Amino acid sequence: MLSLTAVLHICFALVCILWLAGYFKASLVEVMPVFICVLVLVLYGLAMLHHLSWIDEIAGGVIGLSVVWIASRKKEQRTETFRMCLRKMGEPSFLTAVLLLLAVVLCTSGKVVSWWDDINFWAADVKSLYYLDGFAGKYGNVAPEFGDYPPGGQLIKWWFLHFDPRDFREGLAFAGYYVMNLVFLLPLLRGLKGRNPIVMVLMAAALWFFPSIAEVYGYDGFCADLTMACIYGGFLWAVTDQEREAGDAGNRELFYYGRLGLYLGVLVLVKSVGFVWALFGLLFLVLHRRSVMEHRQRDGVRMEAGGRERHRQAGRMKALLLTAGLPLLMGVSWMLFCLLMRRITKTTATAVKYMTTDEYGISGYTREFAAAFLRAFVSSPLHKERSIVIDLTPLGLYLCVCLVVILFYKMHLLPEKTGRLVLGFSMVSGAVFYGIIFLAHITIFATETQYLEPSGMISSIERYGAPFTIGTLLFLAAIWLRHGDRFFIKDRLPHFLQCYGACLGFILFVALTAGYQVGYHGLIGYRGDVGICLQERADMIGADEMQFLKVLRSSPMPLETEDGARVCYIRRGDAPRWVNNSYLGYEASPVSVVYRSVNLEDAPTDWMVQEIRASHAGYLYAEETEADAGAVFDEITETGEFACGVLYRIVDEGGMLRLVSVDDQH
Repeated sequence: MLSLTAVLHICFALVCILWLAGYFKASLVEVMPVFICVLVLVLYGLAMLHHLSWIDEIAGGVIGLSVVWIASRKKEQRTETFRMCLRKMGEPSFLTAVLLLLAVVLCTSGKVVSWWDDINFWAADVKSLYYLDGFAGKYGNVAPEFGDYPPGGQLIKWWFLHFDPRDFREGLAFAGYYVMNLVFLLPLLRGLKGRNPIVMVLMAAALWFFPSIAEVYGYDGFCADLTMACIYGGFLWAVTDQEREAGDAGNRELFYYGRLGLYLGVLVLVKSVGFVWALFGLLFLVLHRRSVMEHRQRDGVRMEAGGRERHRQAGRMKALLLTAGLPLLMGVSWMLFCLLMRRITKTTATAVKYMTTDEYGISGYTREFAAAFLRAFVSSPLHKERSIVIDLTPLGLYLCVCLVVILFYKMHLLPEKTGRLVLGFSMVSGAVFYGIIFLAHITIFATETQYLEPSGMISSIERYGAPFTIGTLLFLAAIWLRHGDRFFIKDRLPHFLQCYGACLGFILFVALTAGYQVGYHGLIGYRGDVGICLQERADMIGADEMQFLKVLRSSPMPLETEDGARVCYIRRGDAPRWVNNSYLGYEASPVSVVYRSVNLEDAPTDWMVQEIRASHAGYLYAEETEADAGAVFDEITETGEFACGVLYRIVDEGGMLRLVSVDDQH
């Protein structure tokens, strides 16, 4: 049953997209990704203020102002507004979008976190957002090794989690993740004609299975690369999409450049490498705008007189700068926040050390990496399970993209210069980014030898290459669905094909290349594995970890609401337990836990004090050990007697560090 908060925000979203669609003379499916982008940026600001829940007041205010505005209009204006809303909501594209999003949200409501990367960061971090009502304070992020991962996708997951303010439900986070990805695919439905239920259902299914052509991780985990792919592909299409309904030129320009800026602003907030794709996108925008201007001049389009034309050109240049400025502002603001809050990623640190010192060199496995990359690129299918018809390899998909662009050019779906631009850009951007992926393996990932196997390498190519593969395919699909109908408007063809020929072509392409098993499992089949996943997570929490969680949850200190609460967990100096640490970190979230493996039999107190200070923790906990922990900690414990299995507050007064039992404080 929907909570009042969920109803409030669903109404808020509907009101916003109706206003955007009415103001910019656009379809609802076109403005839905714009709304999501604006929402991400608003939540980003609120999270900085530690008041994400203020979005409730904003939602209520927007709805209230809308009601007041409508009530203050004349009867004829109110009638026209309601007619516009009903007309927009009755569009086949919007009905299909609602069908898809509703089905995905309902079907994924029972999903649980199982992917290793989610346990390590994506799920743990959004859980922290949920309980802290914003970003953690200094040294308080729950995944210390992934501190500077941007929060764009996390904020939409939080928004969905907030639909149930009482309980943290992992399924709602998955619903938010899928919705954020899918809204950037929804503009593909813009040209859908008629209300044929079979076509609408097939188009909805095609959009769900579309990413499975070249990516599998996003169906069972919070893969940020897939989110980047959807935004990047949507951006490429938006660059070439300048056909608008009736409206003044100012609104058209605002929608065109505003949408582009918002897409890139959110793209850099999804993942650190998003700035690379933002640069590719900006390059494509500049080249396309130049191509359009040259095309107009060549075709003899009359240029406006002197001053007015210079004014328009200056306006376009300003719009381009603003489009580039928003992602720059978002990227810089996040970097500064991470610097102030001491959030850092081990991958970032490795990359910086590699570029600034000689501590890291080229991998000693360069030849082996090159061989594994070549084998995977040429001969390994992008699907983990075989498709019914076609299993594309990375090379096969790369060539397929180039052939499709050439075909579109020959079919005159694209103007001559635009066709050459899209072909050249696709070839170069794909080659450059595959090269970046290879360089990453012989530098930053030089020690991760699992990539020496073709199965490990294809997984890496598939995941990190998603912005190129899925993004470019989305761009080409949008071109086809926008212009492909012209080939079916022939008297000798049945009326059904004349209406839905382009849609059927898109559905057929997805049907021939999609990974049905992973798509089905992500939506429905996962239910049979929920119990297994939960048991596997429970098995990773041993007796020591369970005791720690019990102490943490029963502590009189409200650690989950403190700004920057971090616990230094002293492990016994035996076998490494870094896998257990990750699972424990997820369960402990929003409390940040850092680990120190210590042999307490011979650890000097002075050295231990340095380790505690280096952890930047506010609390300390030592698990039970046969060694005499008192020999190390008694001297700095306030009572003079340290006990394992007890939570202590760290009181650091400069020259002296003391441990005070949390229970004794209360």
